[in-house]
Amino acid sequence: MKQWCCLWGFICLCLMTTAQDNPGPGQALQAGRLKKGLYRSFREFRENNPSESGDLVIKSRSTAAQIYLLASRNELVLRDAAGQEQKVKNYWGFCDGTNIYIKDNGLNRIQAFGYYCTYELQGVQPARSAYNPADMTVNAMNTPVRLKKVINIISGEILELSLYNLKKYILPQDPALLEEFRNDKAKRDKLDYYISRFNERNKPPQSGQ
Repeated sequence: MKQWCCLWGFICLCLMTTAQDNPGPGQALQAGRLKKGLYRSFREFRENNPSESGDLVIKSRSTAAQIYLLASRNELVLRDAAGQEQKVKNYWGFCDGTNIYIKDNGLNRIQAFGYYCTYELQGVQPARSAYNPADMTVNAMNTPVRLKKVINIISGEILELSLYNLKKYILPQDPALLEEFRNDKAKRDKLDYYISRFNERNKPPQSGQ
């Protein structure tokens, strides 16, 4: 009997070790300290394993540059020992050791982690001109642009956080939550709530499952 107990204990220990060595998608991001560096791919982000490091800095662009040059609101640069800056190209995202930023029309901070990670794309666009009667001038009105998106931590697929995408692609994986969503008359203003609820109720499978 004692031998069987020892054997069972050994098997459990092996299973626990295997689970730790093969964490589920995205678990490495939440299990410990984020590693600072550059993600060249979605997989590097998911495994919290940036392939490159250095003096990486996010630099903001002016509103004028965003509007008239059709530029993103910021960019990532690499500084060398002499302080010279070089624009970084061809990468997926960046971690400063505290926050993670995904490259999508500029760098946007990931706000929540889970089965679906969330971030908000921000920018500005010119709107119609407005007449100022005080000095009889016409001024361009800059309009902030904000768009919420989600990243599937398993596949890397990026979707806009919308009523349609919740109903069509995300919530069908959780029939009970989908039914709650369908019957919710205030769901239009609760998109973040349903993503948060989905993440609480659903965890990515372990690697190899």
